[in-house]
Parts: sequence; structure tokens; C-alpha cells
Amino acid sequence: MDASSGYLYTTDAVLWDNFLEGSKSAYAYLYAKYAKTLYNYGYKIAQNREVTEDCLQDLFLTILETRERLGRTDSIKFYLMRALRRDIVRKLTSEQRFNNDLDTLDFTIEFHYEPTWLDAQISLEQSTLLLRELNSLPARQKEALFLKYFDNLSYEEIAGVMGIEQSSVYKIVYKAIASLQKRMATHVVFLLLALIR
Repeated sequence: MDASSGYLYTTDAVLWDNFLEGSKSAYAYLYAKYAKTLYNYGYKIAQNREVTEDCLQDLFLTILETRERLGRTDSIKFYLMRALRRDIVRKLTSEQRFNNDLDTLDFTIEFHYEPTWLDAQISLEQSTLLLRELNSLPARQKEALFLKYFDNLSYEEIAGVMGIEQSSVYKIVYKAIASLQKRMATHVVFLLLALIR
């Protein structure tokens, strides 16, 4: 058992404070706990493995090097997702792959599930249809739904990550769900959104 596993039942606030105080095991645990989630989110924005990996590596190096100047947080995931999103958008903008309009990005959602379990809840045809419809939404709507239903962020946290007002997040999520409901049976939309929580 490694030293970082001692953080398994620790709150984000305590884990972050230990990291800020210089704990190498807290830093290792932060990386182990959040790197995959951050990579999955970052890749959906960048659509480029190298950019995503570079930005993720830079993020973890930056927080390590500047930890004495970082503020406290009760939600490490939110804090890191916001920073990663900002870094990726900045890098894509500087490389002229992106003009700072998120709707020009191809934010793609995928389902990763155990087929036998999901098949008992909903047909493969219905889940394929929902995935196609999700990916036909504007990028901001896809990103908001992803953060809400895949990463379980609050509306306030989504607003912080996306750099918009909380009221805008409500509108974006509402419009996305309403759009899906127009094209699909309501029960399918809500069942799948509940399943991916």
C-alpha cells in the first residue's frame, strides 16, 4: 500500500491543504485521482492527444511549482478542470486552431458503459440515437451537459469552469435537454441522463 492511499477518505479541502503544505503523497494522490478525468475532459475540448497531454502535464507541473501561491479549494476537480480548460483554450488560440468561440470546437461525447448492464435499462439503438443527438448539439451545450451529467459538477461549478454566469448554465442545459426531447422520447433522454450520473 503506497502512502498516497491514506487520502482515500480525505475531503478535498484537507487533501488540497496537505498538498499546499508540500506533501508529496498528497500530490501523488491528486494526480492518481484526477489525471484520467482531466484528460478525458481536456481531450473533448482539444480533440488532440498531444495538446491535451501537454496541457495536463503543464497543469500538474505548474500547481507543484506554484503551490505556495495557490488559494484554498473545497473542490479540487472543479479547480483543476477550470485551469485545464483555460490552458487548452489558450494553447489552441495561440496555435490558431481555435478563434476563442467554443462553438467552433468539436466537443464529442462518448458513452463508456458495461453493455450487459445498460442493455437491461435501454436498447443499444436508443443509446446510439441519444449519443448521435447529443453530438449534434452546439459545443457549449454538449460541454455543459458533460460537466453536469458525466462529471457531476454543480451549476455554480460549471459556470466557473466555462467562464460564464450561473444563469447562463441553467439556460444552456435547459435548451440542450429541450432540444433532445424534441428529437427523442422524453423518457429515453431522462433515463440516459440519470444513468450517466
